[in-house]
Amino acid sequence: MTTSSTSTSFITTAIPFVNARPHVGFAYELVLADVLARHRRRRGRDVRFCTGTDDNSLKNVTAAAREGLATRALVERNGAAFRALGELLDVAADDFV
Repeated sequence: MTTSSTSTSFITTAIPFVNARPHVGFAYELVLADVLARHRRRRGRDVRFCTGTDDNSLKNVTAAAREGLATRALVERNGAAFRALGELLDVAADDFV
């Protein structure tokens, strides 16, 4: 496969459920994806790096019920923890979906 120097690299991570707070495995994935994106940018490549969370899953509904919370409250709380993890690790994602 050949690629031109003007092609865009799209880098993504898995989008984890937010039924629990982030763990070291997701932190590792974020850092690896960020390193790859930064490396390609330093080499002059156009890069789009996207990460995020899966806010719509039965796991989230079940976890919220177990904690006695509304699903939206659990999703917002744990989703904020995933965003904060990216900030703490200085991950430079273009989009958080």
